[in-house]
Amino acid sequence: MVFSSAIFLFVFFPAVFAVYHIVPGVKGKNVVLLLASLVFYSFGRLAYVPVLLGSVLINWGAGRLLGGLENQRKRRAVAIVAAVIDLGALGVFKYLDFFVANINALFGTDIPLPSIPLPLGVSFFTFTALSYVIEVYRKPGNMAEGFLDTALYISFFPTILSGPIVGWKTAAPQLRERTCSAEGTARGIRRLIVGMAKKLLIADIVGKLVDGIYAGTVVDARLAWLGAVGYAVQIYFDFAGYSDMAIGIGQVFGFTLPENFDRPYTALGLTDFWKRWHISLTTWFRNYVYMPLVMSGPLQGLYKKWARKYGRAKANKLSILIPMAVVWLLTGLWHGAAWNFVLWGLWHGSFCALEGVGLIPVRKLEKSGPGRWVLRLYTWLVILLGVVLFRAGSLAQAWQMLGAMFAGWRFKPAGTLQLQVLCTPLAVSVLAFGLAASLVPAWWTAWREKSWAQGLSYVLCLGLFALCVMNMAQSGFAPFIYLQF
Repeated sequence: MVFSSAIFLFVFFPAVFAVYHIVPGVKGKNVVLLLASLVFYSFGRLAYVPVLLGSVLINWGAGRLLGGLENQRKRRAVAIVAAVIDLGALGVFKYLDFFVANINALFGTDIPLPSIPLPLGVSFFTFTALSYVIEVYRKPGNMAEGFLDTALYISFFPTILSGPIVGWKTAAPQLRERTCSAEGTARGIRRLIVGMAKKLLIADIVGKLVDGIYAGTVVDARLAWLGAVGYAVQIYFDFAGYSDMAIGIGQVFGFTLPENFDRPYTALGLTDFWKRWHISLTTWFRNYVYMPLVMSGPLQGLYKKWARKYGRAKANKLSILIPMAVVWLLTGLWHGAAWNFVLWGLWHGSFCALEGVGLIPVRKLEKSGPGRWVLRLYTWLVILLGVVLFRAGSLAQAWQMLGAMFAGWRFKPAGTLQLQVLCTPLAVSVLAFGLAASLVPAWWTAWREKSWAQGLSYVLCLGLFALCVMNMAQSGFAPFIYLQF
């Protein structure tokens, strides 16, 4: 069951909403949401509900121990054990096949692949659970008031499958106290409809064009570049649409979930891009991987050594390289157990590192109009080459597409025919609209906050909802891209 399915929109969501408002008290409402979350998750695969409950129990138990222990060495041991269990389970479910396949390729062995089905949302709820354990380890007072709060935090149905990844410090106060209002509910439903429209009316339509290109037997520069631009639009509206829907649903129940996107395709440089794209994941890695590495004893020792040898300014630049390499390697692996995802992470990380040490002069270029255009073109080029790695089914297909982008300028009739078949008026117009909408600057959207625009937006949302329902009836089901992670 996903947000854009009929059973969710017309059965599950209205039923949960009704029961939620009938049951009194925040604890009673939390029980309703917890039960609803388990039912929601069970629709994906009932067999993996115990995996989710196991994660909840282990991390709740770890939190109780961390909140009660005073000996720092014991507390550290508990936190490490909990993290090992969390990451070990994630590794078995998500990366065991990848590990075995690479062992076979490297040593010529023939170990059978375990082929364990991947639990839905395992990457997301594992990171959510780790946030709880880490925050309680850092400060015992952060411990949840009871099992109910921990269970709902980890399994909350709007966020469990594809985020946003909500930090425990953000969620804890809202689990204890929140309010629902008619205005908040209306805004939440509006956000839900807008997100659904992004998914069904833009991402899914453009996705058919992209799928046709990647499934085709002929690739030239026209098709390769169209596929890259199309997938950049598709994945943005697919994932941003999911995030909008999750945030809107949370708002209906009184929760304020963190924003996950902030016009990423208007970014000036890759560092700026990652402040705008999948913000909750970037925040998680910054808080729980990057900053702890930067402040760790070994890296502080290296910094002092480099500061004496090269000066503090250069030492500051050099000292970020190791944490950045670790973060971007993990970011690539988090997205998928395949080498193309690893290379995609390192591709983005390399440019962030070059910007961080000043070899790509972002600060200098962004001070002038021509410089900002150079940054925008550079950012888009890096993104488009990166999405090829992200979308390709294998490294071989990625190299084929990348090669065609720069060397495929001899057009054959088969390629022209494929282009004509795929580029229907609907697909081209939706792609052009999606591309334009993703590039809208902040100042252009300021009118949305005016009172007349607020009223008009609800009327327009009724039309969008009708179009979405018609699309669902005609086009069937297309899963959200990030459900595979």
